[in-house]
Amino acid sequence: NISSPKSAGSFALSYFAWLREDFKIHFPEIQELEMQELSAEQASALALFREVTADARDEQTSLEVLKSCNWNVEQALQLHWATAEDEPMPQAASSAAGSSRERLSAGPMASPLLGSGGAGSSSAGSRHQGRATEQGVSGGFGSSVFGWLAQGIKQIGTSLFNILCTFVFGAGGASLGGNASGAAFNRALTASYGSQLALPQFYEGSFAAAISAARRDVKLLVVFLHSEHSQYAQRFLTEVLGNDLIRTQLEDNFIVWGGDIARMEAHQVAQSIRVRQFPSFSVLLPATVEEIRVIGAVQGRIEFDAVSALLTACLQEIETHRSEILAQQFQRDEDRSLREQQDLEYQQALEMDRQREAQREQQEREEAVAKKLAEDELRKEQEEVAKIESRRQSLQAKRQTAAAALPTPGPDCKASISLRLPTGQRVQRKFLPTAVLADVYAWADCVAYLPEQEGKAIEVPARFVLKTSFPTAELKDMERTVEELKLAGSNIMLAEIEDED
Repeated sequence: NISSPKSAGSFALSYFAWLREDFKIHFPEIQELEMQELSAEQASALALFREVTADARDEQTSLEVLKSCNWNVEQALQLHWATAEDEPMPQAASSAAGSSRERLSAGPMASPLLGSGGAGSSSAGSRHQGRATEQGVSGGFGSSVFGWLAQGIKQIGTSLFNILCTFVFGAGGASLGGNASGAAFNRALTASYGSQLALPQFYEGSFAAAISAARRDVKLLVVFLHSEHSQYAQRFLTEVLGNDLIRTQLEDNFIVWGGDIARMEAHQVAQSIRVRQFPSFSVLLPATVEEIRVIGAVQGRIEFDAVSALLTACLQEIETHRSEILAQQFQRDEDRSLREQQDLEYQQALEMDRQREAQREQQEREEAVAKKLAEDELRKEQEEVAKIESRRQSLQAKRQTAAAALPTPGPDCKASISLRLPTGQRVQRKFLPTAVLADVYAWADCVAYLPEQEGKAIEVPARFVLKTSFPTAELKDMERTVEELKLAGSNIMLAEIEDED
């Protein structure tokens, strides 16, 4: 299973281990002029690709394959073997009985596409012949084996990140659509092979979701795996999959899931059902939750007659198993329904007990909370009243003391100032011309407690500011004199300063 970067890394390491076990890889000499055009990593990737493929492609073709795979050697090898012309061409079973005998269990997705058998076996002879040749010159090779190992370890380290990215994100880019988007896959195919191409409707969802849908609807699942590098891709799409008869038969009787092997999910599916050539057209029977059987498959160069015969045989196969599948589903539904009914009754009894207990506890909590809130509110009100009263008494005592200490105006006090209070009351006093503004503020603060103002119920705010009447301006420079401020014979106002809260 390579559904995570960690498992993808494990797959990559197992792939390189397979190369070390089956091959004695050496790097052939490359012409100096050609090497100058490539980076060190690219030259190493080219040498590894040509060595593993036994120089099946010329240098220019090998470069094109590697570039198309973003210099991912593993992906390039996969595409090389998938598009090899000398591969065997599996054909559909001639009858339903024959298809039934060739069923395969899907098993875990742990077997790599590059393992033994399939397309890889076509290069086995060349590889073994290469080993025999190398045994003849083992002396010269042995002297450089440690250097090659060091270079190989470095190459593995530098390419591991690219391998992970390829398996997680795919090499096809955004044009292939998301892993679970059948419509996007359809659009990508029509964009590449012609807008006139009429393809069957692909399932909108992941491969696992398609299996669940096929099991739920008691239908066979058709899996189409596409590779843009296959020489048979366009012919299969236009002449087979785009055929009206095939398309109608698929849409009426099957669930069709498709994917490009450049995507990780499609690559996993290819491993699961042992695909070695592309395009691949397989029919799966989701017999049970644990078992998925491949009852027919054609790969590589696929003819219309082979697909038509495969679909007809598979339809006869599903009829054989339909009653069994339905019976299994019915029994599972009955068992599940009985368990659910028993669980429901048990849960209902528990729920009633929990509700009664919860209601009692909730009522006790609410009563306790309400009592505490009332007590807290009363305490806060009492504390606030006490604070206000304490501040009022403190301010009153302070002003009474200041009023008693305020000197009586003498004959030199000729600067008369009239003060208008917020209540509309007016008071007046004479000051020395040299008296400062702070003296005026001290008088205004304790004016309510002066003997001449007794009985007038004068109220002065705890915080206030003095202002000139016209033009209106606040008086704040406490060190300036009455004469400098030109307050003699003027009317000033006392305005309350409100608290911000």
